[in-house]
Amino acid sequence: MKKIKNVIMIIVILISISDVSLAHGGNITGWKDKNSKNITEYNGKYYGYHKEDGAIHYHQVKWDEEKQKWTIILPAIYYDKNFNRIEKNHEESSNKIEVELVGTVDGDTAKFKMNGEQITVRFLGINTKETVDPEIGEEAWGKEASNFTKEKLENATKIELEFDSSADEKDKYNRYLAWIWVDDKLLQNSLVESGLAENYMLKNNYKYAGILQESEENAKNNKLGIWSDETNNIQNNENNTIEGNKTDIEDNNILYMLMSITIVLIISILNITHNTKKRK
Repeated sequence: MKKIKNVIMIIVILISISDVSLAHGGNITGWKDKNSKNITEYNGKYYGYHKEDGAIHYHQVKWDEEKQKWTIILPAIYYDKNFNRIEKNHEESSNKIEVELVGTVDGDTAKFKMNGEQITVRFLGINTKETVDPEIGEEAWGKEASNFTKEKLENATKIELEFDSSADEKDKYNRYLAWIWVDDKLLQNSLVESGLAENYMLKNNYKYAGILQESEENAKNNKLGIWSDETNNIQNNENNTIEGNKTDIEDNNILYMLMSITIVLIISILNITHNTKKRK
């Protein structure tokens, strides 16, 4: 009994720790109450606050009717108590390396020569639709994203890589992870603001997270590219097909399970009958 109590206590502690560590990702003070006094309306927008490292900062929030809670719109963008945006110094600790283009793979991957060595770089913080994946095939807006990246890189006067101190240097496929600068413009942001890429594995402490989150929100609001109504209709149809296939698979699994149980019962009955006869 004592062991069970200890296990329950550990689970409760872990849940509490999880709530604290995940709070910045989506929960602010008064997040469950639509009429919370801790939510402030200012110039037609709503702001909520929470503490981080002992200091209070604000985020722009919106009420999610379905989930019944206030959610942070742009987690990487902070506001002060007067709802002025706290700007980050993007020039601070900037370490860019000029590289030479070898070739593009798709919308979010390319090969470069860096310090005389050929490397493959996966664009940090974003994802474009697939064009070369043998399992997925070509997705809507994948070709457009691939052509966009190819055109920007091939016509660039200067290409630079910038490695983020808060991110891993390489991914599990041994590709470098970096920000891509094309003639002093962030390529990731160009793709996202055009609706050709979505934010992906983008942590709030990444250097340009706020810029990308804002660009994605604008692309969504303007229904650009992958956020267009047409794309959503295609996605919904694909999801319906997947759900139908899942239902078929689940039905088949139930059938196979029933057949297996029936076979096991028959074998058990035969064994019992055989053993009874032997004893006689």
